[in-house]
Amino acid sequence: MENSAEFVKTQIRQKLDDLAHGSPLRLTLTVERQRKKRSLEQNRMMWALLTIMADTYNAGRAGGITPEACYIEMLEEYGVEYDFLELPVAAVPILRKAYRLVSVVELLDNERCTVKASMGSSSFSTAQMTAFIDGIFDRLAEMDVNDPNVTRYWQEWQEVPR
Repeated sequence: MENSAEFVKTQIRQKLDDLAHGSPLRLTLTVERQRKKRSLEQNRMMWALLTIMADTYNAGRAGGITPEACYIEMLEEYGVEYDFLELPVAAVPILRKAYRLVSVVELLDNERCTVKASMGSSSFSTAQMTAFIDGIFDRLAEMDVNDPNVTRYWQEWQEVPR
């Protein structure tokens, strides 16, 4: 009986032969550190806090600043993953469809510009999302938000293993 490593090796070779169909097969292998993606609980916490932030900005009035607008504001301040890209100015609207946040940093010659682009929190790891939520709590404290839900969320947040 084959050991497990030999079995896996045989399975991989069979799969590659099936893919090749008798022709040479070119493989590309990518090795990356595994990232633990942000959790649904973190996402729920973030949106609950952003809703409180928007309500505070609006002082209880309907309309005004939305949680989404607060999210963009927080991404600008606490977003951890961003790229600086140089591209034609005319391509900025297209880029805005691919990235969550796009800010023109510098206008260059030949109708080109440099932009700062962020994918948004959906691409964050759990550690990055933790830092982002900590930033939202910090902002709510700066705003002197006195909401019992924020206190409760903060207590729950402190119990989350890091």
